[in-house]
Amino acid sequence: MKKIILFSNTCWSLYNFRVNLIQKLIKKNFKVYILSNRDQTSKKLTKLGCIFYEISIDRRGVDFFNEISCLLKIYRKIKKISPDYLFNFTIKPIIYGSLVSRILKIKTLNTLDGLGATFEVNFLKRCIISYLIKLSQKKVNLFYFVNSSDLNFFIEKSYINKKKTKLINGTGIDLKFFKYKENKFSKKIKFLLISRLLYSKGVMNYLKSAEEITKKYKNKSSFFIAGIIDKSVSDQIPINILENEAKKSKTKIYYNVQNIKKLINYSNCVVLPTNYNEGFPRSLLESAAIGRPLITTNVPGCLRIAKNNINAFVYKMSKNDQLTKNIMKFILLKKNKKIYMSIKSNNIAKRFNVSKIIENYIKFLDDK
Repeated sequence: MKKIILFSNTCWSLYNFRVNLIQKLIKKNFKVYILSNRDQTSKKLTKLGCIFYEISIDRRGVDFFNEISCLLKIYRKIKKISPDYLFNFTIKPIIYGSLVSRILKIKTLNTLDGLGATFEVNFLKRCIISYLIKLSQKKVNLFYFVNSSDLNFFIEKSYINKKKTKLINGTGIDLKFFKYKENKFSKKIKFLLISRLLYSKGVMNYLKSAEEITKKYKNKSSFFIAGIIDKSVSDQIPINILENEAKKSKTKIYYNVQNIKKLINYSNCVVLPTNYNEGFPRSLLESAAIGRPLITTNVPGCLRIAKNNINAFVYKMSKNDQLTKNIMKFILLKKNKKIYMSIKSNNIAKRFNVSKIIENYIKFLDDK
């Protein structure tokens, strides 16, 4: 039985975004190891049949000695498992996992969903990160990107040979689970934001727009947030600030939602006013699959699913005032146009069927 390691920052991301891939690997008789931080989904992965190895990796950590210690622990655990294949997800596992696989000569596939705030550090740290990426990717067999801007950035910086790269359609979406649900419109249009509760995700912009619109269209709109608390990020919005702002528009905040599909079904339009370097926002993909129109910014990752004036209203991320205008625009839109956008969202999402994404990974494993 061949062994494969899936290495990521969190078990949560592997379980929520890669569960179909994991199930396929187990079905193909692979012994699947998970290398990640322990969280509430670690047990769910072991119940699927995975073997879990805990590694404490601080995705924002920059302390030299802590990082060297972390790298050595990763090396020892990967060497102990002695896998045939290594799949690395997210930037730090991509760097550290690839460094180890280069030494141990393990066939390696990396997948980058998005760089996020990786390079939003001082000059020295940026240089170190840049050097480590370049060093670690020398012997990588293949590198999947989910948006062209990250792919082009890696090639321009000579981090990786273009021949070893491929653009894929994100993590994919299970269309049997996130299936189309008729968008039912009442007097009040229900807007939903699904996001980590960060300033860079535009959460405060959303609440300010909600306040403005509630004053003007009190009986025509209601606002909701499905928020994920991420204490590891300095950009996190303090809960008291968030809730005080939410009271002004009576915006309901749901924290750490387990059943996001239920909230998307209930909504009429999903909003992501991000200024963040999104790889490919899962919230937009899931919402589109269910058949919900989108309002978002022109970040490359968002543009893969949000097509302006087709299934979405897209505005420049530097122009925060455009969010209010676009929400108002959707409220005043004729019902048949709203339904048209809903259907188009679902049609666009079909391009990202998870079974097609998984084929890329299986092909990599099958290639000799």
